[in-house]
Amino acid sequence: MIAYFTKQYQAVPALMPLHEALGGEFVTTRPSTRRALRRVYPDAPVTLLRESLGRWSRGDALLRRADAIVTGSPNRALLSRYAARKYMVFHGTYAFMSQTEIDGLRHFDHICVIGPRMYDALAGAGLQDKLVYSGYLPFLDFPERDAGWRHEFLQQAGLDPAAQTLLYLPRGKPYGSWDVMAEKLLKNVPSRYNLILRPHPSQSVTARIKDRFGFMRLQRLCRERGNSLLDLTSYKLSALFAVVDLVITDGASSPEEALYYDLPLLFVESAGSSPDAITAMMRGKKIQEEYIAKLLTIYGCGMRMRPDSQDMARIIDSSLAESDHFRPQREAYFNWVFGERGKERQQNLIRQLALFAS
Repeated sequence: MIAYFTKQYQAVPALMPLHEALGGEFVTTRPSTRRALRRVYPDAPVTLLRESLGRWSRGDALLRRADAIVTGSPNRALLSRYAARKYMVFHGTYAFMSQTEIDGLRHFDHICVIGPRMYDALAGAGLQDKLVYSGYLPFLDFPERDAGWRHEFLQQAGLDPAAQTLLYLPRGKPYGSWDVMAEKLLKNVPSRYNLILRPHPSQSVTARIKDRFGFMRLQRLCRERGNSLLDLTSYKLSALFAVVDLVITDGASSPEEALYYDLPLLFVESAGSSPDAITAMMRGKKIQEEYIAKLLTIYGCGMRMRPDSQDMARIIDSSLAESDHFRPQREAYFNWVFGERGKERQQNLIRQLALFAS
């Protein structure tokens, strides 16, 4: 039997393709993650692990019974209690791994790498015997971009199927631009565009009181603007990528995932997510300068704007009109992170894990 362990909801899209192929059960320590998983994936069984109950917890019993535990984060202290074979399936593209974070992966039996960038980093740290070249598992859930399906999706979401659609995907706190950018987009992006705002799951799934009041205000602004959607993790991110025309982001994983569809990118440079801020953060983690320089080439994949930009509409228009100019860099960057768009490597991992399915 396979158990899928995650504390955070954001790991679920990486684990779900395995569950859909092989069965098994999810285990989480957070009621908020259980609620979100049941809302988006109502057919997936999920059990709560209450650590205070020890062996009396149903989640603990399930993990002890499992033949394989698949997870999206290191969780070394917790997972070391269990005898099952342990697979690390990254729930993001993990662009910023320090040596300390890499060392935190050594307890896994198998580490599922998403592409050349990650393979080189982990093999260079002496982990090559544990590496499984699995590809990026969420891509298994990425649908074909289809005009009819897009029309139906946008219509059901209350958006204009005839309009171009923008998706704002920021990082979580403290680095993300949500607090300084979400409202400005609603007020400055022309209503001829559909606008989807999707905060990081760390804000939408485990929302604090301040975030909840902020969401209420943004919901009101969405209604006033029209052609707007505040998505608090009600839709699969893969479905949103399949219907949008431009991704506005300051994130790490989000713009890299969007390259699967070769989507145009527009970067928000806020105090915590400018190239200078990213460089300082990585140097603080003692990441090599050569790697930092190559990682920053992501900013060559699209145009940029700041929260205080006075001409957001023009920048958005230009990002769409000049998309082809950035296509060679988008493709080169995708190949460095993921390798290829085929899904054979992901299927190979499923075949390997099928030995533990019951």
